[in-house]
Parts: sequence; structure tokens; C-alpha cells
Amino acid sequence: MTQARPERAAYGYDAPGIMLGLLATGTALVAAGATGWAWLGGVWQIGAAALCLTGLVPFVLGVMMVLYALYGKTRTRDHILDLARLSGATSLLDIGTGAGLLLVGAAKGLPHGHATGIDIWAAKDLSDNSADAAARNARIEGVTPRVTIRTADARALPFADASFDRVLSLLCLHNIEPKPDQSLACQEIARVLKPGGRVVIGDYVPTHGYAKALAAAGLTVRQSQSAIGVAWSLMWVLVADKPAR
Repeated sequence: MTQARPERAAYGYDAPGIMLGLLATGTALVAAGATGWAWLGGVWQIGAAALCLTGLVPFVLGVMMVLYALYGKTRTRDHILDLARLSGATSLLDIGTGAGLLLVGAAKGLPHGHATGIDIWAAKDLSDNSADAAARNARIEGVTPRVTIRTADARALPFADASFDRVLSLLCLHNIEPKPDQSLACQEIARVLKPGGRVVIGDYVPTHGYAKALAAAGLTVRQSQSAIGVAWSLMWVLVADKPAR
């Protein structure tokens, strides 16, 4: 009798439409350039070579997104959780939960605490982006009793002031439009964070704008720097602390 294969958690591909578009565009341009180089002569070969080089840019970016999904995603999660210093924390908020990558990892690090994840579940942001996917992964990873999953907007968090010891977010805040509302989300993060608490944000765009908004809200920014070597893709990570009273 064949034994059933155990379920495995799956955390999806970020921005799948963009990833596939970059790969398709890059492949098409490189192929066109290579064909032109092989069949054309003279100055046309210079144009064909330029076309190849142009196509390499979106192709490499697309490959980096694939590498992130397959390998860099879990490395980034572990890096963020290390920076979060979960020891002693009992309550955590994950903004932009998606399929639950940070939420589930954080719950494992909170054996006596609770992790809450919120998202608006936009399909363009992540493949299989849904509360059901996050709940399924939490069940597979054995942390369901320690997590809560809610639909909520980062710009208007449905929580009281000073509700969480830690606030985490990965590849979420850049999706907020219009862009000035990203600062509003940072203000909300500062509001729900307890005194003495810590926020860690990872994003594929530089996090310096978030750092400025959090500093304006009274937090002390510890770092806002590139983490490409961790993610194997475009990534910046911010760490900020709320002063204890």
C-alpha cells in the first residue's frame, strides 16, 4: 500500500505577474538579439548585441525573483526573525501576511505567545494569496492555536494602542498606494507597538522612507540597509525600537 505523502507548507511566488513578465520580456529580447547577431552583418550586429544586453536586465531580475521564492524567501524570514529578538515577546503582528511565511515562523518562536497576521489578500502580490492559504500553512506547521488571521488594511489597523511586542512586515508596504499612505501605515505600526517593542520591515525597495516616518513617530531606527546577500534578490531591511516609558 502506497503511503500518502505528507503535506508541505507552500509560501508562493511574490508578484507572479511581474516575475513572469520580466522572464518573458528578457527571453524575447535576448533571443531576438542573438538571432540578429547570427543573421545580420555590419552595424546591425551592434544593434543586435545591444538588444541582447538590454534583454539581460529583465531576465536577470526575473531569475532573482525565482531564486528568492525558492531559496531566498526562507533565508530572509530567518534573518528578520533573528533581528526581531522574539525572546521575551508574547504578542506579534505580521503586516502583509500573504501565505503566512513570517506569521508561521514567528509563531514557532513564540511558544507561550500569539501571532496575528493581517492582509488585504491582493492576488497580484503573491500567488495563492489568501487567508485560507495562510491558515493551511499554519495547520501544516502545527501552530494554528497560536495564530490569528484577519483581513485588515495597514493604514487603519484594527487594534488598540500598544497592543504588540513586535511588528513585522515583508514585501508589503511598497504595495500601498498612494505612496504618502505608506507613511500612514508606519504611523499605525508605531501606534500599535508597545513601549520597548521592536519593528522589523523587509522590502524590495530601500526602506529609508519608512525609517523617516517611524522616526517621526518617535521610534529609534537601528538600521535601514541592503540585505541582497541574504535574500539573493533586491531586499532592504529596517529595524526600529519604540523607547520604553
